Amino acid sequence: MRLRITLIALLFAVMVKAQGIFRLAEIEVHPQYLKEYLAAAAEIQKASLAEEPGVVCLFPTQTDEDSCQIRILEIYASQQAYQHHIRTAHFLKYKQGTLHMVKHLKLQDLQPLTPETMNTLFKRFNMKQPTSESLNSPWPKGEPNTGYAQYFIGNSYLANVGGGVMNVTFEPRCRNNWHIHHKQVQVLICVAGCGWYQEWGKEPVEMTPGTVIAIPAEVKHWHGAAKDSWFQHLTYHKDVLEGAGNEWLEPVTDEIYDKLQ
Repeated sequence: MRLRITLIALLFAVMVKAQGIFRLAEIEVHPQYLKEYLAAAAEIQKASLAEEPGVVCLFPTQTDEDSCQIRILEIYASQQAYQHHIRTAHFLKYKQGTLHMVKHLKLQDLQPLTPETMNTLFKRFNMKQPTSESLNSPWPKGEPNTGYAQYFIGNSYLANVGGGVMNVTFEPRCRNNWHIHHKQVQVLICVAGCGWYQEWGKEPVEMTPGTVIAIPAEVKHWHGAAKDSWFQHLTYHKDVLEGAGNEWLEPVTDEIYDKLQ
């Protein structure tokens, strides 16, 4: 699969010059044949992508309003690739086998507005998106951190693990705003994933399991997940004085965050 997507990404770099074909097939299927048609559509998609390098995309979908309304996005590397496709055994089997199932068919040729972005699009399909399960953590993920969501970019989750200790889980790229803990020290203990901690005016510090940071009172800072990893840290406060509290400040901009390496 990775090899095919890599080849597709390279193919996009030249397919515009080769007059690639972009098409949307609008299909209405008779309700009594819908299940059979969906199976046939899945079969030809699988065969075409596996056997024909010139078939860049064959992506069937259903509309939300009417499941019998099928839309297939078709992208072929060239006119020659399309002509080859419609002569293959799997296409002829699909065409002949579904002819009685289709109530209406309309093919619309499309003109891409930004064909140069397609290479980037397909590279993204090659990226495995991490999930919270990738943390493999014994600590609970908790519930959505709705109470403090206004002070975060991205989604975070909060779990009370007892003894005044909270477990905070960040999705990739999630981070809290710059903030200051007045009259108290905050302790962070990374327990899973990878993240960052940064004090105002200083270099960022990478946090991996086992990293412990004691944040002095009155220090402006932020912490959050790495770009491609979920992140969990335990947190608690110590040396708490009367009148202690948090001061939430401005968000950590993409300009600052994207420089992290």
